[in-house]
Amino acid sequence: MRLGLKRVHPQHRESLGQPLAVLVLLLAGVLLTVQFGAALPSVDSYLVWHMLLETTAIAVAVLVFAVGWNTHSLHPQRNILLLACGFLGVAILDFSHMLSYLGMPDYVTPSGVEKAIHFWLVARYLAAGALLLVAWLPWSALGVAQDRRSARRRWLPLLGVLSGVAVVHWVFLVHPQWVPATFVPGQGLTAFKLGAEYGVIVVHLLTVGVLFGRLRQAGDFNVSLLLGAVLAMILSEGFFTLYASATDVFNLMGHVYKVLAYLLLYRAVFVEMIAAPYRALSEARQHAQAIVEAIPDLLFEFDRDGRYLQVRAPRSEQLSAAADQLLGRTLHEVLPVESAQICMAALQEALAHGYSVGRQVQIPLADGNHWFELSVSLMRQAQHQEPRLVMLSRDITARTRDQATLRKLSQAVEQSASTIVITDLDARIEYANQAFTRATGYSLEEAIGQNPKLLHSGKTPQATYEDMWQQLTRGEAWRGEFVNRRKDGSEYTEAVLISPVFDDAGLPTHYLAIKEDITQRKLDEQRIERLAHFDALTDLPNRKLFASRCEQALSLSERSHQPLAVLYLDLDHFKHINDSLGYRVGDAFLVEVAQRLKSVLRDEDTLSRQGGDEFVLVLPYTDAKGAAHVAERLKNLLASPCQVEEHGLVVTTSIGIAVFPEDGRDFESLSQRADIAMHRAKQEGRNGYRFFTSEMQRQSARILQLESALRQAQANRELHLCFQPQVSIDGQRLVGAEALLRWTHPQLGVISPAEFIPIAEGSGLILPIGEWVLRSAVRQMKAWLDQDYPSEMTIAVNLSLVQFRHPGLVELVVDVLQESGLPAHCLELELTESVAMHDPAAAIAVVRRLHALGVRLSVDDFGTGYSSLSYLKQFQVHKLKIDQSFIRQISEDGHDQSIVRAILGMACSLGMLTIAEGVETSAQLAELERLGCAEVQGYLFGKPMAAAEFDARVRQQQLVTGRHAQRAATTC
Repeated sequence: MRLGLKRVHPQHRESLGQPLAVLVLLLAGVLLTVQFGAALPSVDSYLVWHMLLETTAIAVAVLVFAVGWNTHSLHPQRNILLLACGFLGVAILDFSHMLSYLGMPDYVTPSGVEKAIHFWLVARYLAAGALLLVAWLPWSALGVAQDRRSARRRWLPLLGVLSGVAVVHWVFLVHPQWVPATFVPGQGLTAFKLGAEYGVIVVHLLTVGVLFGRLRQAGDFNVSLLLGAVLAMILSEGFFTLYASATDVFNLMGHVYKVLAYLLLYRAVFVEMIAAPYRALSEARQHAQAIVEAIPDLLFEFDRDGRYLQVRAPRSEQLSAAADQLLGRTLHEVLPVESAQICMAALQEALAHGYSVGRQVQIPLADGNHWFELSVSLMRQAQHQEPRLVMLSRDITARTRDQATLRKLSQAVEQSASTIVITDLDARIEYANQAFTRATGYSLEEAIGQNPKLLHSGKTPQATYEDMWQQLTRGEAWRGEFVNRRKDGSEYTEAVLISPVFDDAGLPTHYLAIKEDITQRKLDEQRIERLAHFDALTDLPNRKLFASRCEQALSLSERSHQPLAVLYLDLDHFKHINDSLGYRVGDAFLVEVAQRLKSVLRDEDTLSRQGGDEFVLVLPYTDAKGAAHVAERLKNLLASPCQVEEHGLVVTTSIGIAVFPEDGRDFESLSQRADIAMHRAKQEGRNGYRFFTSEMQRQSARILQLESALRQAQANRELHLCFQPQVSIDGQRLVGAEALLRWTHPQLGVISPAEFIPIAEGSGLILPIGEWVLRSAVRQMKAWLDQDYPSEMTIAVNLSLVQFRHPGLVELVVDVLQESGLPAHCLELELTESVAMHDPAAAIAVVRRLHALGVRLSVDDFGTGYSSLSYLKQFQVHKLKIDQSFIRQISEDGHDQSIVRAILGMACSLGMLTIAEGVETSAQLAELERLGCAEVQGYLFGKPMAAAEFDARVRQQQLVTGRHAQRAATTC
């Protein structure tokens, strides 16, 4: 309830009480009637009650018309006039309804229930429509008395309503067969009658909705009473959908509620038209009082003898005495003689001419003497009344202080660093300060009387002067820039603000120009502007300018239906130049590349450096064939040697191509897709070009989707570890387990490590994920040791290049081991050959630190890379893991057997263990055992599985032979 009232405008809150109380009583009556009405017999003497209620309703409707019609001439209000005319029609129709009721004498034609219902329905729709129209149309404030033309116009709605009522009578009395049946004796109301009544209710509900909206804002009518009247009418119409007999209690209650609704409506109209003028008068008085209180000056009311009659002071300290002490006393009794005489002179002037302004008087106050400016007006009084005068007294003490300020201002103008010039309206110089001489070289004597044209250089556009004079002649200030020439012939740029100077009458008398030399600033802006749109190194358009030019080219291509190609170029391995020769050489090389590229372009082509070693080229009117030709030409051009200082540099380039409109219709799309194609060219070996394809787009979208999902995977617990057993060659002992990362996404399903691991490495996510894998694997290994797994068993964890190169790797391993309590020899870190051979010197240092901890190292996928045996020996590798590509056909392919035999021999000679991965058949196992491999891993012994399944499997296969089982020595 409180929440609903908060939405009601404060103007309507107090008036809601009465209609709400009436509505509660009416609702109670409805409930009682519905509960017990069906059991009550028909009403005796119903016709008498019907005539009484209808007569009352007609009288109230006529009163609504009378009040609205008669007050409209004094206070025109369109909505009240419409309501009044509408309810005059309602009164006439209700009168015809009453006379047509069953049991009444013939009313032109025989009276009956159905005839009465016809008049009834039209009356209800007329009332409902009038109320909806009145609620929906905007309410204007109460107007003034009408002129004759406006008075005649008010007859239009009245004539319209009366004409409509006349037509209705003609139809019902002359052609009643045109109207559908509304009542069947013995059966009750027809569907048409019920639908019509419900239609009236719907119209009333629309009115209720509009009135609820009116409650939220201030209005010019009594919304609450009108809302109560409409709700009462809805309850009345509800009764008329329930009666089965024309004389039952429901019919009677419907008439009772209609009368109550009319009374509420009459009350609303009476309050609006009778009480509203008084409310408006009160508001006008309050408004006038608010205006008086808003005046910041002293306000006095005097009689002709200078006696204080009223005193109003915003601040009491502005008075020479308290306000109550002034009342009844004269000016001569309160003020010094000279001050009182000046005030009396102002009063006498106002008595003679009606007003007096401009007189000033000095009055001593508590904080010193104050100057006041007097404005006096003669008040309008009725005849034969003594004249009264109103005096406004404004404190102008500050004005005297302003004069001193003006002297300071004059000195400041003369000594200002900005040039200040004052001319007459014909632009002849009347004043110029010292800065003018310093800026132009002309002395004040040479400039006085001259037109500022003596400074023109001819380089300021004529339109600038025209715009300046247009604004100045309109009395407006003008701001702009001039390129002028000094007395010595040198040119400079000035920022100028020229303003008209007005006299007290508001007429322009002079022009004031304030000028500042901005020559250096303009030069700086030009440099900044170029830096904002051009690459500082190559002087090519930067991304912002390039995008603008590309959009222009795209617009031209679209209008002319011509193709356009976007080429994205990236220099291959350019980073090596910066890393080995330094950024100075790299920058010089980029400048040379830019010059080469520009040398082969057409005038309509646009080349831009996007940053680093990336360039983008837009080729208007170029199709795919032409773009391929240009790409081949650029590739060959950049492949030729370039001499930078003493260095001869040769680089290749990868180029991606996107074509308008097939690959996109805007710069962002084309640029993005050309970039995707360029990366595909790099992936496929560099030094080439590729056109964008939809497959590239799908792959790029897939990578983006997976990267976004991978960032949440760890937090959402989508990652888990699987473990694959590593066993001795005889298959009897568990020697280790490899921890393998798996990802199951709730929507994307199981995602292959071959797909998401590269994404993790490229996005940097491999570090947190790798740390989680390491901690989880070590924690699981420690749990297995506590469950009597072999003490020499190892847990193998793969390390990527990013993890291996991270400076905190060793510290992370130490922390993980200490946290878990796992012996260092039980942890085996697997490195690929590419990781081991990347920056071998740094890798050897990391490996030695890990080896010092006791951690074991193995080389994964051995035989697929380019390992250096020298480095391999220095790595102190514990185990070589033979790649499954050599195992797959080992029982059939003699070449694979030879390779594996060589690896086993090399490992034996270096004192390393060997393990073969991907063993799936007994034939492969037998061949490996024959060749002397020590350990194996593959689906033959178990696929990667969860920790619980792993434990169950190794125990089922009895691979756990005790904590003190020793790893078998390598057979050489």
